[in-house]
Amino acid sequence: MKIKHLIIGGLALLMSLPLFAQEENTKLDTIFMLGRRKLIVEVRNISSSTVRYSAPGSDETITIERKQIQKIIFSNGRKEVFNKPVMMMVEAGDWKTVILTDRKNDVEGLYELGKVDAKSSAGSRSAKSAQKSARIRLQKKAANLGGMIVLITREESVGGFGEPPTYEVSGIAYGFEPPKKEEEN
Repeated sequence: MKIKHLIIGGLALLMSLPLFAQEENTKLDTIFMLGRRKLIVEVRNISSSTVRYSAPGSDETITIERKQIQKIIFSNGRKEVFNKPVMMMVEAGDWKTVILTDRKNDVEGLYELGKVDAKSSAGSRSAKSAQKSARIRLQKKAANLGGMIVLITREESVGGFGEPPTYEVSGIAYGFEPPKKEEEN
């Protein structure tokens, strides 16, 4: 009888070992918060407004709102993005940093770098997209000159009924440093 109990006990112990090993090897998910904080957790549930998770080795479930989360990278490699980052790193000289203004006070004390003109792309479907396209092109041209601010001197919507919308914009690029003079050979 003792041998029978010993064999059954040994088999039960061997069968429970994989369960303990599985708990130790639980793969964790990574939650990236909007404030650049990372949480290494086990995601339990994702609803339309909240995410529930627990800390590794804990049974306590914590709930946070989805609007606080940038993204989650799950243990299997799948990535789910909820919100755009609060801040994005942008290099100086990038066209996205160029400011468009129509107020002369904004460029007072800055160096004039040159005139810039832009026209919307031919594929614009609406007046709003034509305006956006022209403004982006103007920012890119100003960035190529080293400009940080463009004083807009003229904006005009061109085209009538039945024609594709076109938008033209002109301005003067300004920067924080004087324009570089080309050396004569």
